[in-house]
Amino acid sequence: MRAKRLLAPAGLALVLLAPAPVQAAPASHRAAPARPDPVADFRALAQQDPWTCQAAAGAQPRAADGEAACAWQNRLRKQSWRWSDGGPLSCLSPQARWWNQAQAALPPTTLRSVWDRRWSARTLQFSASGEQRLLLLERGRDGQWQATEWRWNPNPRPATRRWQEGRWNLLVEAAARRQAETAGAAQPDAGRMQPEQRRVLGARPGEFGLEGLRLETAGRLCLQVGNPLPGQSKLPLSYSPNDSRLEQRAAMHLQLSRQHPDAKWLTQFKMLDMPANLPSGAKFLATWVEGTSLNSQLWMPAKDDTATLRLRAGIRLPRGQNDAAVLWQARQAVERELAAIAVQWAAAYE
Repeated sequence: MRAKRLLAPAGLALVLLAPAPVQAAPASHRAAPARPDPVADFRALAQQDPWTCQAAAGAQPRAADGEAACAWQNRLRKQSWRWSDGGPLSCLSPQARWWNQAQAALPPTTLRSVWDRRWSARTLQFSASGEQRLLLLERGRDGQWQATEWRWNPNPRPATRRWQEGRWNLLVEAAARRQAETAGAAQPDAGRMQPEQRRVLGARPGEFGLEGLRLETAGRLCLQVGNPLPGQSKLPLSYSPNDSRLEQRAAMHLQLSRQHPDAKWLTQFKMLDMPANLPSGAKFLATWVEGTSLNSQLWMPAKDDTATLRLRAGIRLPRGQNDAAVLWQARQAVERELAAIAVQWAAAYE
């Protein structure tokens, strides 16, 4: 009988000392699942399985590089292109050309966004013919560039349109977070002239950089519009066209000739002819060839005592192609661009 009484407490002790089963952590302490990125995950954006759609009208030249994905009864479309940085040397980068072409649906009078080679990522949203468009152009860590275009044609049904708009806004916000503008400050004169350069550029492709604006002329020559020659003129330039004297312009040209003794002058320092119906101060221009470069510089005196605003346009002439016909074409190109900028400046500020 005593042996049985001693076994009972021991058995009871074993039960009490057994470890309790491990319980799962409360749901509130679990790591929240990562939200799908609507920029990278088209299915998460559309909330349905996408399908391959036909190429849209006016698709980019690189459209053959990949297929376009569609959803929402073909009202939502995404297409991407990829290329490597540091390709064949060209006046403009592939990024600048794509950025320009992607805005082809804008009205000709709309001021376009011009690609800046100091950007590593950029977004742009606009509407064309009732269709919403979103552009994202970014450089990856591997040096590869990826351009993506989304198009959304809103559904005519109010309830469906509101739901789609909510999804579209999520995409726009996610793309904006990727934008990382790294452009440095341009030189003073070139930076001040950017709005006028955009207007003169119009629908043509161009690219901003540290030296200003780069574009191609009609003759496929690469033109750089930007920083002026170093140093200010020692001779004062009159703002009023009526106060400008021939002797003053001759003295200015003599000074330039001493600064550039090897220059071949195509247009001696002169006053530009401005439109008669446009109130404007005097604008001056000179064009010359020095080595393998053709340069033209614009001087725009200010009304007050501030420094004269200057801007230079230059073309590096093709090797062995500096005959009269090539020089005439290059001269016409640089002087036409600078004269157009002078008109835009006068219309905006004078």
